[in-house]
Amino acid sequence: MAEMNDVKHVMQYLHSEITRIETMAGTLSSIEREHYQKLTNFEQKELVDIAVEEQSAARQLGTIKQMCLNMSQQIDGMIRTMDRGAGDEVH
Repeated sequence: MAEMNDVKHVMQYLHSEITRIETMAGTLSSIEREHYQKLTNFEQKELVDIAVEEQSAARQLGTIKQMCLNMSQQIDGMIRTMDRGAGDEVH
C-alpha cells in the first residue's frame, strides 16, 4: 500500500508540473502571436522575417501546450484508477 501511495504522489507531482508547463507554453504562444501581429504591421523585410519565425514558435508552443494537456489528462485518469483500486481494497 505504501508503494501505491508513493506512485500516486509521483503521479500527482508529474500532473502538477505538466500543468505548469502547459500554462507556460500557452502564455508564450500568445506572446509570440502578438509579436507576429505587431511585426507584420511594419514594411521592413527583416521584421517580416522575424514575424514568420515568431509565428512558427507560436505554433510549436501551441503543440507543446496540447501535448501537455493530453499527458495531464492521461495522468489524471491513472490517478483516478489508482484511487478506485485503493477504494476497492478497503472494502
